[in-house]
Amino acid sequence: MANIPVVYALATAVLSTHEGSQVVVQHGTHWPADDPLVREHPEAFTTDPRYGMSWTGEPPRYMALPRDAPVETATADPGERRNVRR
Repeated sequence: MANIPVVYALATAVLSTHEGSQVVVQHGTHWPADDPLVREHPEAFTTDPRYGMSWTGEPPRYMALPRDAPVETATADPGERRNVRR
């Protein structure tokens, strides 16, 4: 098998394609670096393999991510409204 360059999703997100459809991208999933969605949203991906790793027990020291790494929140901040379909 060929060595295919890959990137990893920085966070779980819904990204829009140039065709108008939406794609759910899960944190840590790996994508071909030349995928059209990756090329449209390079800010949502990284070549840092730590974003695609899993482990057991306490996180290894090398898993410490940069301080500017995105943080996903599950709840709205005070005054923030989330887009919710009912």
